[in-house]
Amino acid sequence: MFRIKYCREIILKLLYSADVQQEIITDCKTRLKKYRGFWQSLKPEEEEFIARIIRRVFAEMKEIDQTIKKHLIGWQLGRLTPIDRNLLRMGIAEMKENEEKAIIIDDIIRISKKYSEKDSFKIINAILDKVQI
Repeated sequence: MFRIKYCREIILKLLYSADVQQEIITDCKTRLKKYRGFWQSLKPEEEEFIARIIRRVFAEMKEIDQTIKKHLIGWQLGRLTPIDRNLLRMGIAEMKENEEKAIIIDDIIRISKKYSEKDSFKIINAILDKVQI
């Protein structure tokens, strides 16, 4: 069984870590193996999903960030917490390959409520809802 919700949380953790440390993830699978003690064993298809979304985020980060900035009214990307910024990035990256936008947004909101500030889910929901892919 493919644990997509679990994979999305791992994606967030990897993107958050890279953002805070100001680095680019070039080899996601090696990083997954390096930190395997932090999560349950992953199936090959789960590793591939995680790697694919992370590759897309880094390959298209300028475009993704421009999309986020376009919908941030009265805010700047740098003012968002690293959690919120990377939830938006991963949501937009996944929407580019998965047409189930409502399901993706719902899960990103769930993750936001778990890891971010109390009301962060509201701005995340508003931005992801406006994104046209």
